Amino acid sequence: MHNHETPTETHNRNTQPKRRSRLRLLAEAVAIVGIFAFFRFSDTGTTAQGWLQQAVLATGLFQADVNWAEEKRVPANFDVDLVTLDGQPVSLSRFKGKPIFMNIWATWCPPCLAEMPYIEALYQDVQDEDIIFVMISTDDTAQEAKLYMEQKGFTLPVYRLAGPLPEPYTSRVLPTTYVIGSDGTLGTVHSGMANYNKPGFKKYLRSLSTAGQPRR
Repeated sequence: MHNHETPTETHNRNTQPKRRSRLRLLAEAVAIVGIFAFFRFSDTGTTAQGWLQQAVLATGLFQADVNWAEEKRVPANFDVDLVTLDGQPVSLSRFKGKPIFMNIWATWCPPCLAEMPYIEALYQDVQDEDIIFVMISTDDTAQEAKLYMEQKGFTLPVYRLAGPLPEPYTSRVLPTTYVIGSDGTLGTVHSGMANYNKPGFKKYLRSLSTAGQPRR
C-alpha cells in the first residue's frame, strides 16, 4: 500500500527543517547578543571580564615597557590638580622629586579591575621605599571608587581629578599608567592593562629614585 502525499504536504515536509534551522540560528544570535550585553553592561559582567583578564595577566603576557624612555626624553607635567576620595585637594607637584606611579582607571573598566590586584601587590612591596602611587579614578562619583577599594581590601591611595589632565597625559585608553622618575621626566607610558608585579618592573621602578636616566 502506497502513501501518496499531496504537493502541499511534500512542500511542508521539505521546508520544516529549513524553518527549524533558521529558528536555531536566530536563537543562537539572540543568546550571543544577550551574553555580550551581560558582560558589557552589567556590573556582574564587568566583574567577570575582570576575572578573565586577570587570569590572562597572570600568564605574564602583558608587561609594561621599561625601555620607553631610552629613545624619548619627555618632561613630566606636575600641573595636575587632584582631590582625595575624602575631598582633600592635592597637587601632583607635591610629589615632585620622587618616583611616581600614576594610573588612570575606573570601576566600570574590566582591564582596570584585572590589573588592580597586581598594582596593589606592587604597592605593598615598595610602599616603604619613597615611591609614590597616584591612582586616579575617573568614575562619576568618589563613592564608587571608595566602595570598590573597601570591598577588595585594597590600600592604594586613590584620587579624583579636580581639573583636566594636561599634556602629556592625554591617552584616551583605560587603563593608562604613567611612570615619572625622580628627575622629573616620564619613565614610561603604558596604555592598556599590564602585570606590574614583576621583578623586572620592580627593579626598573626602584632605579628611578636613584638615577636621572632609567636603568634596568
